[in-house]
Amino acid sequence: MQNKQLPFFLFTISVILGLTLPVLIQDGMFMDGMLYTCVSKNLANGVGSFWFPVFSKYGFGGLTTFHEHPPLVFAIQSVFFKILGNGMYTERIYVLFTMALTCYLMVCIWKYINKDAEEKKIGWLPLFFWIIIPVCFWSFSNNMHENTMGIFVLLSVFFYLRSLKENKILFTIISAIFIFLATFSKGIPGFFPAVMPFLYWLTLKKIKFRNVIFHSLILFGIPVLIYLVLICFPSAKESLSNYLIKRVIHRIGENSTVESHFYILGRILIELLPGITALVLLIFTFRKKFILRREKKLWAIFFILLGLAGVLPLMLTMVQKGFYFIPSLPFFAIGFALIVSKPLSHWALMIVNSKAKKVITFSSVLLLCGVIIFACSNMGKASRDANILNDVKEFGKIIPEFSEVSISDHRWNDWPLQCYLIRYHNISIDPQHADNEFRIIDKNTPDSTVTNYQKVELPTLQFDLYKNKN
Repeated sequence: MQNKQLPFFLFTISVILGLTLPVLIQDGMFMDGMLYTCVSKNLANGVGSFWFPVFSKYGFGGLTTFHEHPPLVFAIQSVFFKILGNGMYTERIYVLFTMALTCYLMVCIWKYINKDAEEKKIGWLPLFFWIIIPVCFWSFSNNMHENTMGIFVLLSVFFYLRSLKENKILFTIISAIFIFLATFSKGIPGFFPAVMPFLYWLTLKKIKFRNVIFHSLILFGIPVLIYLVLICFPSAKESLSNYLIKRVIHRIGENSTVESHFYILGRILIELLPGITALVLLIFTFRKKFILRREKKLWAIFFILLGLAGVLPLMLTMVQKGFYFIPSLPFFAIGFALIVSKPLSHWALMIVNSKAKKVITFSSVLLLCGVIIFACSNMGKASRDANILNDVKEFGKIIPEFSEVSISDHRWNDWPLQCYLIRYHNISIDPQHADNEFRIIDKNTPDSTVTNYQKVELPTLQFDLYKNKN
């Protein structure tokens, strides 16, 4: 970070934290993020293994072990649980770590592709375009898998750009290894950076087509080769087979989430609207000094196309969600920033060399302090599922850890309840037996299944707890 740009970095950091920390610091989390947290915590505590991680005693998705994704992210996050313990802030610290690393890598890429000394310094600009994307700051408030996958994607892009500039095939190989790690985090979507050679040839035309083919073979081939080696080991083969065949193919075939293949295009457009609006306003503001040199324009097109490469393949299935394209968002942000980097760098230089620098620095520090104070004021609150969290806390006082509880049939798919019980008390919901020592039912709801149970009086809000009389 350059000292002269410190006020703008402080402002951008304030925006990043302001859009994530006040929610992240509270209890409660989107179901997927809490699922991943539970699996990682279990792995750290010796429940499950690397190739066969575990969500609960009764499995997930028809399998006894958890194979919604490849196992790498669970293993990485489990290290944080081993070091920091099982407190509720462990996964939140992990999210902040992934967010900080994402920002750092974006700035590294920004500096690497900019030749102009002043433009190199405004690494805060792509960060600003990135964090104002709604699904982006939502993802970093909810511990999504895509956050970690995005780090490996950024690393693959950074090292491939180095291989082009320094003409070293070693960096291409390293880039391919990071593509493998991206796929080992979230599956097939992690392959999208492998189109970089073609996009670089298509836009900047500084690479021969035979090298495009050669580099593409490396970027695709090395990850495939690593998987071929892995499946020579029985445990790895079974685990990856469970993921690909029993979960991915099954989900694509039977669990559509949208009604149109084109849903994802509309969704990415909506998510990019804040960035597009900011871009248009900046172009209009600096219209008299707006200069977009040819090479800068081509770099912008390259990164925007790379972003689209992470979105368009999602159209192939009817299983589409907005957060699936999180790893592609840094490239849209870098592309947008490149378009206005020239006038913004001149403006920023003028500001930091004027008396206004002290005012902006003080204001940015004040804003950052305000964000931190506001976030801290949310500690102890719940950002979602407040009633369930209250009840889970009460249940944990009565139900022994690592117990199984019965539940009403229609509540089996209440994943927030299941997740919080496992996350905080290692209590599994048992779908197979209706006569466990404890049974959870909807509050104040007649239920014939509790005939032989006695209600446990607790200050719950959504559920009642019953204990078997026998």
